Amino acid sequence: MSAEKVNLGAAGELAIRSLIERAPLASSLAAEFKREGFRLALVGGPVRDAILGRLGNDLDFTTDAHPHQTKKILNSWADNTWDTGILFGTVAGKRGDTTVEVTTYRTEKYEEESRNPDVEFGDTIEGDLSRRDFTVNSMALELTGAKPEF
Repeated sequence: MSAEKVNLGAAGELAIRSLIERAPLASSLAAEFKREGFRLALVGGPVRDAILGRLGNDLDFTTDAHPHQTKKILNSWADNTWDTGILFGTVAGKRGDTTVEVTTYRTEKYEEESRNPDVEFGDTIEGDLSRRDFTVNSMALELTGAKPEF
């Protein structure tokens, strides 16, 4: 399954403006990941909130950086950091009043009798988004390209 880039027109432009105005730290964090050679995308509910012009202070991201690389970047960028679920690829940090969670692209496989997934880190945002439920959780705004895109 391949992800299709979506042009949201005016709503997309509003989302990008909202993100830049209300969460300049997202752009700052994206610049740090890009400088280290990684991609970073805002995902899930914060994308919806950016589209609606009501972005909050809890931001979720996905990246091709592995957890130890993410932790290194967050340690130099954030006021403090912590392991939210490092085995699942998630590292969190706080800068000012903004909390971020950054999760490595991943795939999940479930054993028939288990609700706990076997997690493998992935290589693409498309693979990561395809494992998410088909709601706002599968939406992403790529921040490290030449121009932000959905």
